[in-house]
Amino acid sequence: MSGKNQKEFQKLVQKYLDGEASTDETNALDDYYLLFRDEPDQTSLLSDKQLFLLEQRLENGLFTRIHQPAKAWRMWPRIASVAATVAVIVFGASLFVYHKQQNTNITTNATDITPGKIGATLTLSNGKKIRLSDAANGEIAKEAGISVTKTADGQIVYEIKETTSIENNINTLTTAKGETYVLTLPDKSRVWMNAASSLTYSTSLNEHNERRVKLDGEAYFQIAKDKAHPFIVESKGQEVEVLGTHFNINSYVDDKIVRTTLLEGSVKVVFQKGERTEKILKPGQQSILLPDNRIAVKEVDVNEAVAWRDGKFIFDREDMGTIMRKVARWYNVEVIFEDDIQNKQITGSVSRYANLSELLKVLEATGRAHFKTEDRKVIITK
Repeated sequence: MSGKNQKEFQKLVQKYLDGEASTDETNALDDYYLLFRDEPDQTSLLSDKQLFLLEQRLENGLFTRIHQPAKAWRMWPRIASVAATVAVIVFGASLFVYHKQQNTNITTNATDITPGKIGATLTLSNGKKIRLSDAANGEIAKEAGISVTKTADGQIVYEIKETTSIENNINTLTTAKGETYVLTLPDKSRVWMNAASSLTYSTSLNEHNERRVKLDGEAYFQIAKDKAHPFIVESKGQEVEVLGTHFNINSYVDDKIVRTTLLEGSVKVVFQKGERTEKILKPGQQSILLPDNRIAVKEVDVNEAVAWRDGKFIFDREDMGTIMRKVARWYNVEVIFEDDIQNKQITGSVSRYANLSELLKVLEATGRAHFKTEDRKVIITK
C-alpha cells in the first residue's frame, strides 16, 4: 500500500469509527479489514484503539455483511492494554444473533449520553472542597503533617510527613453520579470508588489502634496487611473487619440490601442493631444484609460483584429495577418506568465504557423492555 493510500485508509477507518462512513465505504472497509486483519504489515497502520474498536464491532456482529466470531480476538494480546478505555459490548452468542435479527429502535437525542469518568471531590476537615478532576497534579493540600497528593494518573495519595502531633482530622472523598475514583490511603491500602459513593476517614487512619473508615455507596478495597491495626469499614448498619484482604461492599441507600463480597483473605461481617450477629467470610462468598436485619451468606461469582471496577456491567438473572439503578448512577440519568416491569430479569454483560444508546440497544435486544431517552431521562416501557 502506497503512502497516499495508507493515509486514505487511516482516514476511512476513523470516518467509519465516527459513524460518518457511507454504505459503500463501510462495505469496502469490511472487505479490506476481514481480508488483512491478520497481516501485521497492514494492521500496523492502525492505532491500538482503532484495532480494538474494529475488533469490537466485528465481535458484536455490527459489520454490515460478514460475521466471523472464530477469529474475533486473535489480536487481543496487543490491544488488551487499552481495554479499560474503549467501549466493548459482550452479551453472549445467542443474544448477538437475536440482536442482529431484530430492528431495535432506541429513540435518542442528537447528542448521545457518554459514560461516567474519573472524578471526585475531596472535602478536608476544615470544610475546604477540592474538585480532583480540576486540581493540578502534585501536592494539593497539606494539614497537620499530612500531605495530600494527586498523581499523574489521577489517584489521590496520602503521606504522613511528620511523626508527631498528627491530629485525627476527618476527610471525605465523594464521587457524584457518573464519576469513579481510586484512592490510596496512608497505610497504602487502595480503594476503588464507584459512582455516587463517599468514603469518610481520619487523615492519620488510626483511631484507637484501628484503621476505620465509613462507606456510603460502593467500593472495592485492597487492604494493606497490619495485624496490629485491624481495618474496619462501616456501611449502612454493618461493620466489616479485616487484617489484609480484597473485598467489595455495595451499600447504596436506594438498594434494600447490603452485599459484601470477599475475593481474597478473610473478613468478619458484624451487624450490631439489636442482637449482635457476625459472619466470617471465605474467598468466593458474599454476605447479604437483608431488610429484616438478618445476614445470609452464599457462594457467588466474584467477577460479577467487582465487574464495575473492571469496566463492565455483569447481570446474572438481575431484575430490571436493580440494573437501571446502576445505569442511572453511572450515566447520571433519571430512570422512569412507565410500565411495571422492574422485576423482569436479565442475564448478560455490557461495557461501562459504551455510550448510553449502545447499552440500551443491547438491553432492548433481550426483548424485556423498550427504551426512549429524552434529555437525561430514560423512559422504559413493555
